[in-house]
Formats: sequence, structure tokens, C-alpha cells
Amino acid sequence: MISLPVGDANFDGAREVVSILRRAGHEAWIVGGAVRDMIFGAIPPDYDIATSALPEQIIKLFKKTVLVGVQFGVIRVRLKGFEYEVATFRTDVGYSDGRRPDAVRFTNLFEDVQRRDFSINGLALDPETGEIIDHVGGQQDLNAGVIRAIGDPNQRFSEDHLRPLRAVRFATKTGFQIEKSTLEAIKKHAQSISTVSNERIAEELCKMCLAPNVGLGIRLLVETGLFSQIFPELSPELAANVLAKALDNLPKSGDENRWIVALAVILWPLGPNQAAEVLKRLRYSNKVIDEIRATMELGAAIDAAFPKDDAAAKKIVRQSQICQALDALTAIKTAQGLSLDTVDYFSTLASSWTKSDLFFERLVTGQDALNQGIPPGPKVATALAAVEDAQLNGQVTTKEQALEILKRFATPK
Repeated sequence: MISLPVGDANFDGAREVVSILRRAGHEAWIVGGAVRDMIFGAIPPDYDIATSALPEQIIKLFKKTVLVGVQFGVIRVRLKGFEYEVATFRTDVGYSDGRRPDAVRFTNLFEDVQRRDFSINGLALDPETGEIIDHVGGQQDLNAGVIRAIGDPNQRFSEDHLRPLRAVRFATKTGFQIEKSTLEAIKKHAQSISTVSNERIAEELCKMCLAPNVGLGIRLLVETGLFSQIFPELSPELAANVLAKALDNLPKSGDENRWIVALAVILWPLGPNQAAEVLKRLRYSNKVIDEIRATMELGAAIDAAFPKDDAAAKKIVRQSQICQALDALTAIKTAQGLSLDTVDYFSTLASSWTKSDLFFERLVTGQDALNQGIPPGPKVATALAAVEDAQLNGQVTTKEQALEILKRFATPK
């Protein structure tokens, strides 16, 4: 028995889905990662439900459904603002593409959980009573802190080539050890990750980089051979000895952009441009690529030297990626045993300067520059930048003073 998050709208909706199925005479349970999370005392972000009901029976019971994988017995049910994946108990037949089953046979709960990846994800929960149904030793492995493949790990990893990376991700999230035969099977199947789409790999990396033990994750990727398959541009030795240590130094919790910082740390030795190429290969969005590139470029600017004046410092501190760059650079330099002088300097400035210190309304415009006799072209931008620097340095506070600076750039008549 476990404590249930009664009152959480998402859980209550999942419980209602189970109740509707049961009232119609079907067996139904909450399954998978949600059960694992609740055992840990966390409120899951989503809930999957396994049932004896066939797809056509599920569709008849609910008003709002989405047919996402009906051939595999999977229906998405929408209820009270939430969406639940409801799947008929099944066993899978063949995995020709290393991702999806070639066919399925509808079956019972016992056989259904045998096809799943790891024992800690093979538990079923009665959302009414809190009773756990465990056919795979998942509770024992949770108590022991072990990631174990269900059944033959070589078979599990042959079925879905992403599972070796998922094992590492779960270890990264939980801090658990990967059981010996499961670990050996990951090493054996590491090369098969090359058949997985870059989008799926990128999604797992994001989740891994959000986990509290991301340094452990990198060490496991290196140990199993997955690192060289995913990041052939990087040295595994450097990753295991420096980058993993740097990732250990990152804050264990924080905002949702922690994975951006972690990826920046992993790719740091490549520099911003090559890092961007790696991210492009992994099919990250342009927004993510730009964010990581900017974080790395800002880190390099912080590390370069102490700024010549307040204007130069403020242009660095006011960048939206400043906290990310400081976290990444602190982690890397600490791992390398290098001085944190410039990092500490900018950290102090970032905490002491307010928004009003960093951002000003423009005192003059491009038209003002032209009116002062500055010829159209690059000289206008140079003149306006000089005014901005003077504002940031506290030397100019009025339009009249700004116009005096513009006059210095005017072409003599």
C-alpha cells in the first residue's frame, strides 16, 4: 500500500478513468513510471493506464478520445482537462525496426508487464486502495536502489534500441546502480543507439540533464560506450574525468533551464560554433541551439578578462543567459581547479546591479544622429553605441549631453 495524491486533479482524473473502466466490467490499473514516482513520494506529471478493455470498448466508454496507436491497443482519453494513455493489456510480437512491435497480442496484466523495460517501471497500482501489484520484482529493486531489465536484458535492448540510454537516464534520475547483467547488456548493445532517431536521443538527453545526478549519467554513458556513439566529437576520457566532475558541481535544483546549462557544460570543449553543429545534428530547435550558443559565448566573455569599464561589464551582465553562463563556467573551472576570480567578479555585479542600472531608455535616435551631420551608414551605429556606453558609465543622463557626443562623430562641413 502507498499513500495516494488524492486531491491532485491529474491523479483524480486517472482514478476516474480506472473507475469508469471497472464499472463497465473491465480490469484496469495505473501502470509504469507514475507508480514508481508515487512510491518515491512524488506527484507524477502524467498517468498511464493498462486495461483488459479492447480499443473499441475504450472508445465507447469515453466521449473524448484520440486514436494514437490503436493498432497497438493504445488510446488517449481526454478527461477534465487532462490526457491519459489507456492501453489494452498486450504482449509484443517482433521488433524489426528496433523501436515498435511488429504486431501485438492482447493478453493479461501479468504478460503485459513482462514486455516492459525495467522492473521499477513494471508495477501496477490500484488508485482506489493504493495496493501495488508487482509481477517483476520492482518493489524489491526500488528498495535496493537497482535498475534491472525485466527478463533477459539482451532481449529488452534488442526490442527497443533506446532502452540502454533510458537505463542510464533512470540511474541519473534516481542515483540507483544498474544491475550487473543489465549493465553488460547495455555495453553489448551500445552501438544500436545509432539506429535511433536523433529526436528521441535528444529527448532522453534533456531528461537526463534535468536529473540531479547528471555527472553520474555522463560517467555511465562513457563506461557503457554510449557516449562515443552520441558525442563522437568529444573525448570520452575528458568527459569522464572533467566534464562529469563539472556536472557534479552544478546546482542540484533550479529552474527548468538547468538542462540547457548541463548541455552547455558537456559541449564546452567544442566551443560555441561546433557545439551548435552537434546540437543541430541531434535535431534540437533553433531556439535551444541559440540559447546554448549564447550561454557558451557569454561564458567565454566572462572568462576573458576583467572589463575595462562599467559599460563593458553591464553589457555582459544584462544578457538573459548570465546566470546560466556563470553556473556553467563555475562548474567547469572548479572541476579544472582554475581560478574563479572573473566569475566571482561578475557574480557580484549581477547580484548588485538592478534592472535600472542595466537598461536605459534611449536618449537619442538614428534620426538625431543624422540631424547632427553624421553620414548614413556604420558611423551612425558607432555614434549611438558611444552614447549608450556613456549612459552605462553614468557619464550622460540628458538628451543635451547625448547630442554633444553625437556632434563629435559629425562630418565637418
